[in-house]
Amino acid sequence: MAAGDKQMPETGKEPREEFPVIGTEEVPAVFFDGDKLLLCYEVAPIAGGGLAILEFDDVLDFRVDPMNVDELSDSPYPVSAWNITEICGSEKAARWAAMDARYWSLSFSDMTLTVLFDTVRLAGRTREKRAPQLALRHFIGSAAA
Repeated sequence: MAAGDKQMPETGKEPREEFPVIGTEEVPAVFFDGDKLLLCYEVAPIAGGGLAILEFDDVLDFRVDPMNVDELSDSPYPVSAWNITEICGSEKAARWAAMDARYWSLSFSDMTLTVLFDTVRLAGRTREKRAPQLALRHFIGSAAA
């Protein structure tokens, strides 16, 4: 940052996409292959329960932080419990402005995941109740077949 430049404050907003509401019980499962990140998480009962799988493409960075919902007020960026937040004004996203990269925080009961990426989509959704890691393994196995 050049002298005299002011850093934009980080703010949070709801993403333009609408994905199933994050549940509060299950720990999510993550798979990353160096470019694509798959995230399988529990869907809240109010949204029909089951599981959702998000597929992030052109992932530039992702981190798993053991920050739980009780510690979110200590976060360096604005986040909400059991929610997806798009972080705006971040130096991390500004570094990749030419690519129009997006920076999200996804908060779960016992961890927070941050992802810097190009595109995201809902890759799978089921109302079946099963462990996210088992569902993600099945999803990956089915896609490889």
